[in-house]
Amino acid sequence: MSHDQRPARMRVVADANASRGNAVDTSAEQQAKPGPPAAAAPAGLPVVPALVFVIACVIGGGAVTYLLAGAH
Repeated sequence: MSHDQRPARMRVVADANASRGNAVDTSAEQQAKPGPPAAAAPAGLPVVPALVFVIACVIGGGAVTYLLAGAH
């Protein structure tokens, strides 16, 4: 390994989290009990966006076919 490809030395840090002041969070928000769960999303796939996607695919396929085969 040549000199310019030698890996640089790594500096050892004792405790990075403690030096930033966020080692332990004892705030009231952190210790509070969780509330009731949020309302669940409706089951099943949304139909309208799926239909729009399929229609857009058909239109795009027709446009590609027209441009490649029919515009001569």
